[in-house]
Amino acid sequence: MANLKIGIVGFGYWGKNQARVFDELGVLEGIYEKNLSLSKGYKKKYKFFQSYKQLLMSVDAVVICTPAKTHFKLAKEALEKVDVLVEKPIALNMKEVREIERISKKNKKIVMVGHQLHFHPAVKKMKNLIENGTIGDLKYAYSNRLNLGKIRPNENVLWSFAPHDISLILDFIKSDIKKIDVQSNKVFNNKIEDTTLTLIKFSNNINAHIFVSWIHPFKEQRFTIVGNKGSLVFSDTEKNKLRLYNTEINKKTKSIDRHTSKVVKIGNKEPLKEQGIYFLQCLKKRKVEINDINHAYKVVSFLEKCSNKIKQENKND
Repeated sequence: MANLKIGIVGFGYWGKNQARVFDELGVLEGIYEKNLSLSKGYKKKYKFFQSYKQLLMSVDAVVICTPAKTHFKLAKEALEKVDVLVEKPIALNMKEVREIERISKKNKKIVMVGHQLHFHPAVKKMKNLIENGTIGDLKYAYSNRLNLGKIRPNENVLWSFAPHDISLILDFIKSDIKKIDVQSNKVFNNKIEDTTLTLIKFSNNINAHIFVSWIHPFKEQRFTIVGNKGSLVFSDTEKNKLRLYNTEINKKTKSIDRHTSKVVKIGNKEPLKEQGIYFLQCLKKRKVEINDINHAYKVVSFLEKCSNKIKQENKND
């Protein structure tokens, strides 16, 4: 891995995290950020390139950490020369995703999307417990991703917050979508949704919901999978991030016994670094299996369906 050279595109909050990770992995070549003020205090630590073209000529792969509306243009240009890891969402519509796939195949380049929660030790443990039957048959899934914070001017809360949870739910349930309904609210901007509640029915009769908001009075990042024998709750804002609950119905009382949760032990590996290690392995093997372009298709397709529902809802109001 030491022979690989990785470039970071965008040096905002998330770009700084990615730069740290790839620097710690010993493969960071440099950074391109057109807003020079963001590089203040870092020029002695990292190398900054004067242009995107110059960066692309100097690396084997880039990690794109810019606003979502720029992902398509930057990824398209990069894939003519190098491999790409792009933050979620990969693009803002299916047409752009198809074009990214076409260019990557034409040039035999690797494309991966940064749905980093797939590398979280809690999520890995959840998958293991589900596969070994700990919570029985899956019945329901839901997620709350709530915060009181920065409101994005160019994308609504659905496109900004929900991709992580959509990615996980699609991966856990593994079924075609039968129906989607979306309820939304515009509180501070009459053009951008600040909250959305998405209700999903899958073909295998499992239902799910996703609630996202950036105007919530408290922070919550909770993902729950309910089975007929138990439930797993992943709460990323708590010290004990993964809990197992009993939800099996008592045959005598015909009800769920009063229960207490059990803390599930997980590792403490950093998801972002684990994702970085996996990306480097993909570059060596020339193959992506987790968060590949096909998974990107599913996530963006889901988001497009939700967006169409919101447009329809707005017309009816």
